[in-house]
Amino acid sequence: MVNEWMFHFVRNSLRLPTGVIIRKIHFDGIENFTKDVPVLLACNHPNSFFDGVIFEHISGRRVYTLARGDAFLKPKPNYMLRSMRILPIFRARDADAKTARSGNARTMDELYERFKLKHGILIFTEGSAYPEKAIRPLKNGTAGIAIEMAKRSNFTMDLHVVPTALNYTSFWPHIQKTVHVTYEKPIPIMDYVEMIKNDEKGFTQMLNSKIQANFDRNVVITKGDFTAEKEFLHEVIVNENYETAAFKINDRWKLSVYKINQMNADFAEKVNAYMADLKKHKVLDSNVGNRGFDYLSALLAIVTMGWSLPIYFIWLLLFKLNDRFVHRKFKNIVFRDAVKALVGMLQGIGLVIGVAITAAVLTPSYWWLLFTISGIYGAICWFRTIDAFPHLWSELQWLGLSDNVKKEITKKREGIIDALSNSL
Repeated sequence: MVNEWMFHFVRNSLRLPTGVIIRKIHFDGIENFTKDVPVLLACNHPNSFFDGVIFEHISGRRVYTLARGDAFLKPKPNYMLRSMRILPIFRARDADAKTARSGNARTMDELYERFKLKHGILIFTEGSAYPEKAIRPLKNGTAGIAIEMAKRSNFTMDLHVVPTALNYTSFWPHIQKTVHVTYEKPIPIMDYVEMIKNDEKGFTQMLNSKIQANFDRNVVITKGDFTAEKEFLHEVIVNENYETAAFKINDRWKLSVYKINQMNADFAEKVNAYMADLKKHKVLDSNVGNRGFDYLSALLAIVTMGWSLPIYFIWLLLFKLNDRFVHRKFKNIVFRDAVKALVGMLQGIGLVIGVAITAAVLTPSYWWLLFTISGIYGAICWFRTIDAFPHLWSELQWLGLSDNVKKEITKKREGIIDALSNSL
């Protein structure tokens, strides 16, 4: 096991770009991510590198992430990634057979030690990432780890596999997105000892079936039929769960993702009728649903405008340059997310240093520290405020509508909310 200094450096360095990229993050079913047993999180993989950031840096739990083995083949990347709490898992295409076998054997040794310490391990059960709202066929790696840990412990390790769903409202280059994580009921491996001993293939199929069922219930899947309607309903449930001030929200999610995924023609017709009304009257669902507005962030942005607004524009320009650079240099869309996160982290560090030096030159004594902190946080508040501006502008439109029109539109929304509120 290597020193984890890089993890702490990256975690703190990512705070700034994370505050810009993510507006809200929901963790649901936290009680299922138990602290007194080893946990293997079996998650979908919609957003490459940033998926690991959600669990390692924001969840508040000690989590180690399994990543593609070919990134670890050279000594320096191998050391850096391991020090960031990222461990390799080799697929057949990641390396030659000998390297893959030896690499996975070492990883299994490390996983066993981590599990004995009751740490959490994150595995992306699909085996690959792609920025879309869909689920790819599940691989057998999750079951393979569970079987190996059971055997190594002589079937005494109380390992829990926790099916975990991860949703983003949008992908890069969109910022100020909402993230939703759902931890489902754990699957205790001790309950399947006899099955593992007698039928490993059957155990693998059973485990994948349970994980797939979780994804079907909790991952927003817009690829396929009724894509526009499902995307809109994803926006609706995010508005319904919006809390003005909080960044990280635990166990307060409501409405059913499963109902979105089960969209049929009749439900789609109702959704389209509601969408047509919104378009006709130039208002947003957030206005009809009476979503709050983050006045505190707006106030802080305005109060610090003299120095935070220029920082915002510089930061926004850096994000656009980052996006342009990565799209030109990297054709593989899967790699782009990781590179953008790295570049964004370095840009954030450089921006803070630049602001601090400028403030130190232009302000007396220790005022530079106040100007640096308020300027950077004020810039983040500008990102939040400008992202919410369409809602505020449409609110004026909404207030100008007649009471009868408002009631008619609200009734349609309530019908949709009722449909999404039905229990399974």
